[in-house]
Amino acid sequence: MAQGAGAEKWSQWDLLRLNSFSFGISGFILAMDTVVLPIFVLTTAPDELKNTYLAVLGISGLVMAALVQPTIGRISDRTHSPFGRRVPFILWGSVFAALGLIGVRLAPNFAVLFAVWIFIQANVNIAYGPGLALIRDSVPLHRIGMASSMKIMSDAAGAAVMIAITGALIGKTSGSLDWEWISLGILAFLMILTISITSVQVSLRELRTPSNSQRQDVESSFGSILNPQLGLFLASRLVMITAVASFQTYGLFFLRDSVGLDNPAEALGRMILVIAGSLGLAVYISGWVSDRVGRKSVVMVGAIGAAVGSLWMLTANDVTEVLIIASVTGASVGVLLSANWALANELADDNQAGLHIGIVNLATIAGAALAKLLGPGIDALNQIPGRADDFGYQVLITGAAGFFILGAVLIIPLKTTGREFFSRDQNSPPSS
Repeated sequence: MAQGAGAEKWSQWDLLRLNSFSFGISGFILAMDTVVLPIFVLTTAPDELKNTYLAVLGISGLVMAALVQPTIGRISDRTHSPFGRRVPFILWGSVFAALGLIGVRLAPNFAVLFAVWIFIQANVNIAYGPGLALIRDSVPLHRIGMASSMKIMSDAAGAAVMIAITGALIGKTSGSLDWEWISLGILAFLMILTISITSVQVSLRELRTPSNSQRQDVESSFGSILNPQLGLFLASRLVMITAVASFQTYGLFFLRDSVGLDNPAEALGRMILVIAGSLGLAVYISGWVSDRVGRKSVVMVGAIGAAVGSLWMLTANDVTEVLIIASVTGASVGVLLSANWALANELADDNQAGLHIGIVNLATIAGAALAKLLGPGIDALNQIPGRADDFGYQVLITGAAGFFILGAVLIIPLKTTGREFFSRDQNSPPSS
């Protein structure tokens, strides 16, 4: 159990403020990946190679994340500050990532856009890696399921709000206003605002209980954390994140080229709102359930539902069908992600939570990278003579469904019995 956590009551409101950070960072990243980068790629890259150029941006950014997160996570584990181990990194990274948006808007060509995106990724991951360790730092194990649900709901809400805003505004051409500047400015403002809420809460708790930031230093390394149990978890997470990231990356192009929607950015924004609603309800319930029955079975149920929803998407012909299918798939993905993140935190040593979460996120990053590597393949399959011109997207979505199932199979041997999260701390009952 996190030190000091057992003596504190964590209400739903406390957990929500702790995870306000996730609203800002996740919403920022997903809005950039899903709407902003595709729009700017279309203005700086040849149309027939748009998926390939988008993949280059995505993969290069993920490489930066893989390099930065474990390193900064380990440094933050050993940091002593009146404001906590994580807050200084969170504030630094978020401010400079927001400033990087100026370069995105002013980029005259793809080379400059590429360089600016690397700068943004380096800084956003300085904030992101340490921030992801906040749950394990502070929340007792018997509340990690609910805390993880609040994180996933914050992720979804941030994505819904920021993607909806950018999707609705960034393509506007009417009037004298520069809607691209406005869209990017809103992204920066929302990220800084929500990160500040978490930073203030964490800093106040650290000031009240300074022993939390004076934990015993331990000699941490990849070797001290890796074990067969974690290896199974990482493999399962990798394939399931690949499935989730596939549609996040190429969803806008799928809606335009395969479903045939006239305004795919607007449709994607509406779809994200629907997904967020269904995901939020499912996530809240799954957090409550996983705190009582365990994480693994909840992950498996979510993975199976997500696979069914993915295949169903192949039958969509209009916006209404897309929204209906998206609501079902979103609920399933929410169940999966909530319980999976709770399991990731359960497996962590709280003295090395930053490094542990950094390693877990290597699987997340690798899954997202695999999804982005599919870009050239999609372009190639779409151009096969005698095949439908959306054949690449059909293969993509079918493969995503298969990856969800594979992730569920990989997690079956994972042994979680005997973990202390099944036992409530009698001195600190969960509050609601």
